[in-house]
Amino acid sequence: MKVLLLAGGESSEREVSLKTGKAIYEALMRLGHKVLAVDPCTGQNLIENSQFVIPAISGNHKNILLIKSGRYTLTEQNLANDYNDVEVVFNGLHGGYGENGRMQCLLDLAGKKYTGSGMTASTIAMDKSITKHLAASEHINTPRWALCKVEKGKIEKDLIENITAYFKPPFIVKPNDGGSTVGLTKVISYDQLEDALKIALKESPNILVEEFIAGREMTVSVLNGDALPVVEIKPISGLYDYEAKYTSGKSEYFVPADIPVAVTESLQSNARTVYNLIGATGLARVDFILNEDNKHYFLEINTLPGMTSLSLAPMAAKAVGINFDQLIQKLLDAAKK
Repeated sequence: MKVLLLAGGESSEREVSLKTGKAIYEALMRLGHKVLAVDPCTGQNLIENSQFVIPAISGNHKNILLIKSGRYTLTEQNLANDYNDVEVVFNGLHGGYGENGRMQCLLDLAGKKYTGSGMTASTIAMDKSITKHLAASEHINTPRWALCKVEKGKIEKDLIENITAYFKPPFIVKPNDGGSTVGLTKVISYDQLEDALKIALKESPNILVEEFIAGREMTVSVLNGDALPVVEIKPISGLYDYEAKYTSGKSEYFVPADIPVAVTESLQSNARTVYNLIGATGLARVDFILNEDNKHYFLEINTLPGMTSLSLAPMAAKAVGINFDQLIQKLLDAAKK
């Protein structure tokens, strides 16, 4: 099968996407597929001498890439003649246009089949507030939250006053439409709030303020509609932030999670419900917090989960006998249907 692999992109998750792309490329080659790999933001070929190359970029990669290429590169790459006979596009992007429905829309217009969820599901999942509303509509617990829109990049005094009136520390401040916990802050005192808002604002003008639930981090991957085993994440620092996610030794993982059977079944059921609510396809990962009373709270759904050596979805698949290469093939097969 001829496969076009997309990796890199312009989001803050670019580095993770390139690592994901390298792992996927190597699996595709082991499976015997013909593979092209490109960064759709720069148009750069990511394969040299049959090896996946992770380009080195310093400074503000968003500015560098946009100045160099312009946004039209996306369309030019997807519709280029060299890719006319591609059977499946393997989407290895994370965050930004790769995950928010824009890339999916371009691929739909180009008539290309691709892995992962479609435009509508991707757009919904990227908006944490909307997915929380949907989950709540199905009586799935979710931490109390508020969506704050910062106009013209200016944090007004009224916004801070409203947040302090509604939330008591500790609480979470994070971008409403970001991923990999980039821009997330756990606010433990009100004097941290303005800085937390500024950090989130670097990623998005739409900021989610969320009640902090003390408990255990749980995640459930859903593959083609079937829930995989629950994975428990134990970050050494106590907060599953970007460093804890992507630095070896910063977190411990337990699969299947050591929790009562009834709790496992409830988590898996809720994960499938959210997956189906947004119309997800292929692989997605649903994150929860489990408190000391074994009550769980939905946090968010990720429609393009990471596929690095530390990634959770491959870990869960392995627990039921699906190795990494088999997982990649299943995603390709689902995309072709």
